[in-house]
Amino acid sequence: MNLKKQNLALFVAAIALAVPTTLQLRSEAEIFKDIASIPLLFDGFTSDNVGTILMGQPKKDQPPPDPQNPDQKRPIAYDQMQIVRTEKGWAFAPILGQPPNELAGAPVSKDRVESDIFAHLRAIRVDRDTIVQPNANPEQLAEYGLDDAHAFVFKLVDTTGKNVVAELFVGRDAAAGQQGTEAVRGVFVRKNDSNDVILYEFDRGWRRDVLTDQWLDRVLAKLEPDKIHRFSIRNTATAGTTFVFERKDGKASWQAVDAPADVGAVRQMEVENLIQRLRWIAAQDFRKPLQHAGNLAALGLAPAQIEIELTVKEGDQDRVIKIAVGNKVDDKNEYYMTCSEAQFLMTWQAGYVTTFELDAKAKLFDPPPPQPDKPPDAPRDDK
Repeated sequence: MNLKKQNLALFVAAIALAVPTTLQLRSEAEIFKDIASIPLLFDGFTSDNVGTILMGQPKKDQPPPDPQNPDQKRPIAYDQMQIVRTEKGWAFAPILGQPPNELAGAPVSKDRVESDIFAHLRAIRVDRDTIVQPNANPEQLAEYGLDDAHAFVFKLVDTTGKNVVAELFVGRDAAAGQQGTEAVRGVFVRKNDSNDVILYEFDRGWRRDVLTDQWLDRVLAKLEPDKIHRFSIRNTATAGTTFVFERKDGKASWQAVDAPADVGAVRQMEVENLIQRLRWIAAQDFRKPLQHAGNLAALGLAPAQIEIELTVKEGDQDRVIKIAVGNKVDDKNEYYMTCSEAQFLMTWQAGYVTTFELDAKAKLFDPPPPQPDKPPDAPRDDK
């Protein structure tokens, strides 16, 4: 076979192989659906418009029916949590008609608000393939855990407090009772104004609860050590003396401000170690707002056992952070603490507190240089 005939045979074979491949691609194209083309359940939703988030989980023990009106629909009792947007981020807020929340005003983790609320509301899509039960009746809603007595509720209101941005009911897990590779990872959901049951599938877990300690943001400040340019400490070991250190004009070395006369040079590594310990300031626990904390003197906070002050450069502004540490909490490896970043009585881990119980004069300075010997008095010259 010459070269011309060989090329012709290869061409015919390529055509023959291309036909089934083309048919397969066309078949798959008919099956494949562009995710972006599927309508969103909350079309146009943006977290920027949200000012308040209310979450509710039906209580396991519901109030009994009214014996005088047994046929009257019973109101659902919820365990609830409400958070609001503030200038500093998200914070717990009291709920009208509910018992006082001692954490009202405490910071809420913005990362969890994003991952367990906003990310899901932006991701839920609805089409004929995700609707598993159109216009479900009350019995069907209960089967999917989407009736009022069982569904977890998210209600998001805009920054004016007047308009509902999104309201979602979340029912039971779709994989409940399933095993193996056939199990579906997702939950059944519906909008508050619809009885269409939708299957919402997602890759990662979805934490849904109203446990305040699980939403609390205990991190008071995340600091870059090289932006801290002033640091002071006073504790019982310093006998009430405040030691101040600062870095001027962007220099790396620390200088003591009004250092005692009987000390040597600043120990740079020791001061820097303290600064590194303060790059991540996190409370162990939030107790109650300061206005409800009672006698701070009884907690060792008036005056405080340890006082720390940091000045941090943020752009063209200085941010001052003050920390006060009091007595050890009974039966806990924690100490009472206050911080200018949150107007709460909090606690701090003992591991951090012991770091700042040091004798600043002995640990943060070299010994004073030896004094030169005093020369003997010169002999008198009577002449």
